[in-house]
Amino acid sequence: MYILYVFLILIPILAVVALLLTERGGSLKKTINFFTSGFDLGFKLSQILFLWKIARQTELDDPTSLFWSLPVLDKSIAEIVQRARQTGMENDESTQRLLSRLYAFRTKMELEHSKKKLGVESTRDLLINQKVRILLRGIGVFSSRVVRNTSKALVLDYPASPTVLATSIKWVGKDVSIYFWRQDDAGYVFETTITPDPVSDGKAIIHVAHTNSLIRSQKRKSIRAKCTLNAQMYLIKPEDELESLLEPEPGMKCRIEDLSEDGAMVYIGGKAVKNMKIKLQFMVHDVLIVMAGIIRAVEFNEDLNQSRIHFECEELNPRMKNSILTFVYNVLPEEEKQELDAIRLTEEDGLANAESAESEYTEGSEESPLFPENDPESVLDEMQDLPDFATDIR
Repeated sequence: MYILYVFLILIPILAVVALLLTERGGSLKKTINFFTSGFDLGFKLSQILFLWKIARQTELDDPTSLFWSLPVLDKSIAEIVQRARQTGMENDESTQRLLSRLYAFRTKMELEHSKKKLGVESTRDLLINQKVRILLRGIGVFSSRVVRNTSKALVLDYPASPTVLATSIKWVGKDVSIYFWRQDDAGYVFETTITPDPVSDGKAIIHVAHTNSLIRSQKRKSIRAKCTLNAQMYLIKPEDELESLLEPEPGMKCRIEDLSEDGAMVYIGGKAVKNMKIKLQFMVHDVLIVMAGIIRAVEFNEDLNQSRIHFECEELNPRMKNSILTFVYNVLPEEEKQELDAIRLTEEDGLANAESAESEYTEGSEESPLFPENDPESVLDEMQDLPDFATDIR
C-alpha cells in the first residue's frame, strides 16, 4: 500500500517533468518563469499580464527582460509601431490605447532608473557652481551658488536678494532651507544651519553644515528631450477655453528647445507674460501636434529682446501625445531612424560650416553677423515679436 502511494505521488511529478522537457513544456516553463519573476520584482498582476501580451506579440527570446531593460522595451515599442503602420492600424483606437499604456509604463521605468542613477543623497555630492536658493523663514529667499565643497562644510557665495539687504542679517547660527535643481534629475531641498568659520571671517561667503537628509522637492512626471523644432504660437484670450483644435492661419514663429508630453521650453522674440494661455502647433514625425496650455514662467533677455517660456500643456490629443512620446524615447523603426540621422548629420555639417565661416569672419572684423540657429542665446531674427496687447493679458 505504501508503494502505491509513492507511485501516485511520483507519476504526476514525472509527468510534469516530461512535459517541461517538450517544446510545449518549455513554453509553459517560460510562462511560469515570467510570472514568478514579475511577482518577485514587485509588479502587479495586471502589469505582468500586460507585459506578457507585449512579449508574445514581439516574440522576445527572454520575456523577463521587459521588467528591467529599457532598450528591450524600446525595441518592443518600435516593433509594435512598425507593425501598426504596415497594417494601417496606426490610428486605430486599440493601437493608441496600447501605446499609451506602454509609454506610461516606460516613463515609470525611466524615472526609476534615473532615480537610482542620478539621485543625490548627501550635500557632499553637490558640484561647484551649483546654483542654490536659500530660504530664511520669515525673511525671504536668497540666491547663491556653491564655491567650495569641503569635508567639513558646504561653502556658498554670500546670499543675494533683490528685496532684502543680505548684509544686514547675522547669518551665523541661522537655520535655513536650501533648494537646488540637479540637471537631468529633479529638485531637492535640505535643512541645515549656517556655521561659523573664523578663517573666512570678513569674506563674502557663508558655510553651511553638511547633511545626508535630502528630500526631492519636485519629482518629474515626464521625460524631456532636447530638440530644435520650429513651431507656431497662438495667443488665447483669458476667457476662452483651452482646446487642441487645429489653427488654419499662421501664428507667431517660435522655437521649441525642450519637449515632453506635459510641456515644452520655447524661445520667442519679444516679452512674454506669465500665466498667459497659448497654443503651440508644430510637426513631429509627419504628425501635426497641437498643444494648448499655460505659460508657467518667463525668462526675458532684454539685450536680445527674447523670451524663454516654460510652457505647461493642459490639452493634448492621445495620438499626438503618443507621437511626442515616440519622438522623446527615440523608438522609431530603424529605417526612419536612419533617415532622421542623415538629416541631423547634414544639419550638423551646416552648423559646423557656419561656425567655421563665423570664425574666419571674426578674424577680420570685430563683430560677426552669424547666429547659429540652434544656439538658444542667438537673436531670433525671423521670429515675430509678441504683439503689444500680449503684455496686458493677466
